[in-house]
Amino acid sequence: MNPDLILNLGLAFTFISLAIFFANKLNFSSIPFLILAGMLVGPHAPEIAGISSAVVQRTESIDLLSRLGVLLMLFYLGLEFSAGKLASSGSSLLKGGTVYVALNFLRGLAFGWIFFHGWTEAFVVAGITGISSSAIITKLLVDLKRTANPETEFVLGIMVYEDVFLAVYLSILSGLLFSGGEIELARILPSVILIFIFILSIIILGRRIGALLEPRLSVKSAESFVVIVFTLLLLTAVLVDTIHIEEAIGALLLGLVMAETIHSKRVIQLITPMRDLFGAVFFFAFGLEIDYRIFGTAVGITLAAVLMTVIGNIINGLLASWLAGYSSRRGFNVAFMIIARGEFAVIVASLAVSAGVNKLLPAFAALYVLILAFISPILAKNSRFFYQHYIRLAGQVIKPRGESTK
Repeated sequence: MNPDLILNLGLAFTFISLAIFFANKLNFSSIPFLILAGMLVGPHAPEIAGISSAVVQRTESIDLLSRLGVLLMLFYLGLEFSAGKLASSGSSLLKGGTVYVALNFLRGLAFGWIFFHGWTEAFVVAGITGISSSAIITKLLVDLKRTANPETEFVLGIMVYEDVFLAVYLSILSGLLFSGGEIELARILPSVILIFIFILSIIILGRRIGALLEPRLSVKSAESFVVIVFTLLLLTAVLVDTIHIEEAIGALLLGLVMAETIHSKRVIQLITPMRDLFGAVFFFAFGLEIDYRIFGTAVGITLAAVLMTVIGNIINGLLASWLAGYSSRRGFNVAFMIIARGEFAVIVASLAVSAGVNKLLPAFAALYVLILAFISPILAKNSRFFYQHYIRLAGQVIKPRGESTK
């Protein structure tokens, strides 16, 4: 084995450890510290007195561990719920999810047109600013110990809903960028329908699929058990990727199914350490790709986008939660939890630039994601504080619609 590869990996974990140590000392989410650490020691690291601090390279091994981190984080989140629970909230999720995704996208479209003066750029900006980061949201839910909260069911549903929307969005985007603006509905619709049917089938039939898996997971050996579970996770990721569903959403769906079995607690116990280890690598690896040198020209527009996202997301999240039947207290938890944006924003910006669209977009996307990575943990952690101030201003408590348990 190449000793340089081990050295690179060892250095990466050293800086990951330091980032988590400082985050814990400051009682803050480790996400922005991990991203920042990647920026400071990665390929685009700054030079101090002519000496570069670039000591870690983004290798295939780091990429692999990073992808596993996303899979394990979403898999864990699915295990905390069940397909049955998600299916039971279908009508409320449909109303709330549709409103949330639609308003976020339209808001981003308007912002993009105002600041970039073109509909193609506006469509790209709508994708950058409109889609939440599944990885960051999952990490925040775990860090803040909210995975068992009733409203987290709705957050999870929105993440699945956004993935279906992504299939439509990316198909239209590719038409705008690479097909001379021609959008082939005949090619898009079958793919979208297939994705929708697949996700819906897994959620509705989750209990039955879990019943089929249950006896096959009844093995005493911890070694055999963890190997079987990990194999299922990887095979699920491969399967969903073939029908153009994000592999992370596939991991989430597998978690929902396994939550229907008697083995769910055992799975959680075994994969939690791996989730934390590889999840940290994901955020660090994300930072390795960010080049701070390109930020300068995009500062003004990025700050405007951050302000628009925070205010707009809170309003949209509260409205969507209300339509889904949640109380204002639960609604604040939802609205402040799903503000973060992530790797998808950078990917969309890169696609746009490769097609010859505005070269400012990568700088805008990278700085936008980084600022929200710092802001979103603070807002999510203090959602109760904002709710209490809202109650004082409103002068009355808004009672939940629907079941009082929400």
